[in-house]
Formats: sequence, C-alpha cells, structure tokens
Amino acid sequence: MAKDGRRTQLSGGARAARGAEPLGVRRSLLRDAVFLRLLEDILRGTYRRGQRLRLDALAETMGVSRTPVREALVPLESFGLVSVQRYIGVVIAHWSVGQMTERLRIARSMLHTPPSCGSATVDRFDPVWLRECLTEAGAFVEVSAWYLRRKGASVSADWLVSQQVVLDVFFTDDVAVANGIDALVDRGYRVALLGRARQAAACDDVDACGVLLAELADALIALPERFRVAASA
Repeated sequence: MAKDGRRTQLSGGARAARGAEPLGVRRSLLRDAVFLRLLEDILRGTYRRGQRLRLDALAETMGVSRTPVREALVPLESFGLVSVQRYIGVVIAHWSVGQMTERLRIARSMLHTPPSCGSATVDRFDPVWLRECLTEAGAFVEVSAWYLRRKGASVSADWLVSQQVVLDVFFTDDVAVANGIDALVDRGYRVALLGRARQAAACDDVDACGVLLAELADALIALPERFRVAASA
C-alpha cells in the first residue's frame, strides 16, 4: 500500500484554453488537490463541525481561485461532510465516526448477499489496483469491488468505489488518532487478512476471497470500539 500521495475518485475533464489557473496548472489537478486537502482537514478536525467558512477565504488559504474550491466542494457535499448554502457559505457537517463505519457495514452486507443486477464479469484481479491505497480500508474497497463485479453486482461495486477515498483517508494513522482511534490496534491481523484475500483474488478463488473480505470488514468495523475498550481498561 502506498505510504504517500492520495488518489481520488474524481474524473478529470478535458483541458480547455481557459481551464488552467494563473500558475499554468490544470484546473482538474487543482480541484483534486483542493478536494484532498479539504477532505483531510475535515476528517482530522482542523475545521470544527458546524463551522462556517467563506469560499473566498478557502481559496485564499489554498492559493487558488474560487473555481477549483467550488468544484472540490461538490463531492465533499455528496459525502455528507459539508453543506454549501447560499448567502452563508460552506458549513462543515456534523459527521461522525459512526457514519464512516456505516459505510463499511453496508459493504459488509453487500459481500454477504451481493445484489446481482447483471452478468458477472470475468476480469482477472490486478494487484496494481492496490498500489495507491494508503490503508487496509482503501485496499478492502478495491478488492471488494472486484469481488462484487465477479458476482454480477456492478452497481454495488461502483457505489463502494465511490467511497474509497473517504475510507482510505479516514483510516490513515493521523486522521484516525484525531478521531480517537488507534489504527495500530490489530493491524497485523488486518494486513494478514488483506494479504490472504488478495491472494485468493489473484488465484481467482472468488468465494474464498469473499469470506476473507467479510472478516476484514468486521475487523475494520470493530476498530473504533476496540480502541475505546482498550483505552478504558
């Protein structure tokens, strides 16, 4: 898993003559960079829940124009992390750790009974897909998406992939600690499960992969509560 860099699920558009900032950087790249910085700052708690922010102030802080900031806010709003309100500006949502684990619970239910909506794919698993993942959670999403597509649940796979960047960033060590979670707890166990699931996928053992992914989902879901229990003991 990658130790630096961030990968988003944002799609880059074609470059237009006026689609660049004064520095000459593609607007789509600026948008993605702004998105990731805002995502990390929100999840880390740099911005308080309920805090109001001005678009101009955000743009000035990041050294860009309003456009990439405005575009970066769109996916953040769809993730339920901000609310963009006319005449008020940007309001940081009252998101919770529970909402993050709920994403994993939904994924877990999909793995248990994949809601087939089409023909199963025959695509082989490619380990390259995991290179840019920062955490076990991010890699879990990638392998699970492959599994769901092999089971004919492409819509579920697409939804899960859309959540990858949020889960991957949330479970990084510094962001997790900021939310009262020690991501080091049982990491060896989770990494081992991921390795076995990855190996099963590489061998095209779809059913075995699904069982291991379900175990990994359970371990990730339990992580916040496991740390709190250990801390209070």
